[in-house]
This record gives sequence, C-alpha cells and structure tokens, in this order.
Amino acid sequence: MKKTLIITIATIVLIPAAATAALFTLSAAAGSHQTCGKVNATELRAAADPNYGKKLEKLARCGR
Repeated sequence: MKKTLIITIATIVLIPAAATAALFTLSAAAGSHQTCGKVNATELRAAADPNYGKKLEKLARCGR
C-alpha cells in the first residue's frame, strides 16, 4: 500500500514538472527564431509590389 502511494505521488509530481520543462524548452526554441521586429518599411513595400514574385524567383535561381 505504501509503495503504491509513493508511485502515485511521484507520478503526480513528475508529469507536471516534465510538462513545464518541455514548455520552457519549446518557448526558448521558438523565441530564438524571431526577428524582434527588425523589418524595414522598404521591405514591406517591396512585398506589396505586383512584380515581387518574379523578383523572388530570380533570387531563388541565384547561386548564393
């Protein structure tokens, strides 16, 4: 009876701890890929240009 109680309590404690650790890890990984709002207004205007798709295709073919 005592062994079952210990296993149950350990499970109740470890599952939320593992979920919290996974949440912080995923949050840190997602945060490292943000641009932090460093976008130029000219880049935003360029995306609205009707010929922007052609420019992207041209850049995609470029061997950078």
